[in-house]
Amino acid sequence: MLLSFTIPSRKKRMLMEIRQLRYFIEIVKAGSYSTAAKNLFVTQPTLSWNMTNLQEEIGNKLFYQVGNHIKLTTVGADFYEESQKIVQAFDQLSHHSIEETFYEKKMLAIGSSEIISSLYLTSIQQFMQDHPNVTLFLEENDSLKTQYKVAHQELELGLVSYPIVESNLEIEENNHHTFQYHPCLIMSYTHPLGTANQLSFKQLKQETFISMSKDNVLYHLLEKKSNEYGFTPNISLVVNNYKTFIATVAATQAVGIVPLELKQDYQDFPLSWIPLNEKLAGFDIVIVHKKNEPLTPTAALLLEYLVNSHLEAFIN
Repeated sequence: MLLSFTIPSRKKRMLMEIRQLRYFIEIVKAGSYSTAAKNLFVTQPTLSWNMTNLQEEIGNKLFYQVGNHIKLTTVGADFYEESQKIVQAFDQLSHHSIEETFYEKKMLAIGSSEIISSLYLTSIQQFMQDHPNVTLFLEENDSLKTQYKVAHQELELGLVSYPIVESNLEIEENNHHTFQYHPCLIMSYTHPLGTANQLSFKQLKQETFISMSKDNVLYHLLEKKSNEYGFTPNISLVVNNYKTFIATVAATQAVGIVPLELKQDYQDFPLSWIPLNEKLAGFDIVIVHKKNEPLTPTAALLLEYLVNSHLEAFIN
């Protein structure tokens, strides 16, 4: 039995089988391919092949898989509701011709910071090559601001670092590699401490600091570690981008804290990059989206790509 769907925006007719809709509905209910395959008495490859064909026919991504769980996209949620109606009508032997328009979002805005963008840049470029019909807008903010924007649905996806301060975010990690950045001190070559092999916050009590904004995790690290040693950091300037931050530190006798991973991008600056001898773990970098909110197909495509790709191949 074949049903015809009209998609006006694509100006074409598409055919799909009731069987595919039954498979789709069961996968959503079961939450995984393996459970659905058992319930339907078919193999997982059979389900996978049918779902690939179904999504190609629809011209949209209906669901995405993170770990062992299946989640619906916005289009998938609408399609699921309509599929149930269609199958129920078919079972009652009432033949209906159903028209429904599904629009695929081709533009996607994601949030990140300069350091995180650089870590993911090659993989994002590869995604764009694989999906030339998608336009990505990368909005650079510090991690805490990006978290806020994703939590309040101003952005669908964010590439952020720990700590995660917004409670309504779903956190996803790459399945093959752990991204981190590590805090490091920078100061001019001519700074009295510029030749040190490593330094403690205890030794920085009399120093003047330049800091990133309060939306940056390193601002809060500076305050926290300074307070642990009984002093309040003397912050003379707060900036919101690393290029200005690093250039200002290089031109003054101030001290700053930046991710060590930026060093290769700023090697031409007259700076000393000095490790901290504190017991500081690296800050994990993860992908976040709002909890209990379905992703658009484009966001789901990018999330699956970032989570499932072997991104360690892109790390120098």
